[in-house]
Amino acid sequence: MKNTAAILCASSALLIAAPAWSAMVTVGPGGTANGFQYGQISDAIAAAAAGDTIHAAGRSVYGSNFRYAAFDLESGADGLELIWGNSPGVIEVDGNLKVGANSTMVFELTGTNNSRALTTGRVDYDTVLVYGNMILNGIFNVSLGSTFTPSVGNRFELASTTGSITWSGTLGLHLSLPVLTAGQSWSTTVESGGLLGGQSLFVTVVPAPGAVALLGAATLVGGSRRRR
Repeated sequence: MKNTAAILCASSALLIAAPAWSAMVTVGPGGTANGFQYGQISDAIAAAAAGDTIHAAGRSVYGSNFRYAAFDLESGADGLELIWGNSPGVIEVDGNLKVGANSTMVFELTGTNNSRALTTGRVDYDTVLVYGNMILNGIFNVSLGSTFTPSVGNRFELASTTGSITWSGTLGLHLSLPVLTAGQSWSTTVESGGLLGGQSLFVTVVPAPGAVALLGAATLVGGSRRRR
């Protein structure tokens, strides 16, 4: 894959230097036959340059008849991002998934219901289904849709596996989560028994620690007043 900046430099003697622009690498079932550059994410990883973004067709758009092969984002250039579908959507990995230390998978939340993730794939938030194990050394970058405001108790299954999820260091450091309204915070957990029966990674909106303390204080004050 050629670097756009290098092409610009070669086309003009007046251009001494140019910025290292990133490019979009598109992946989808059928590869170039359906207008995509590549048919598998592993092929796109091998071709992508530093800073490129891999855009893989999500199941919300192209139906439920394909899965991507196992892939390792760490095997590509530093700074690779992976996004999929016309969000929200589902991406299925038919094997192990590894998100390398300098790689990012991008998720969008537009609602709370992903009950159709195993069928039509039309869900309210991006979900990755891994038919194997997942190693998370990079970042899950999560954003909110422009019209969606989550509430306490909302729970999102970002990744589900038939096996296990492992990570380096502290789990919470592998997630870049959106800012919530005052009094709310995020809880990140890995639990068994999700969509695929193995371990799943969940993020849940919970009361912020300060909000819980204030609620407890208010309850005590109210109870004290009622006893007078």
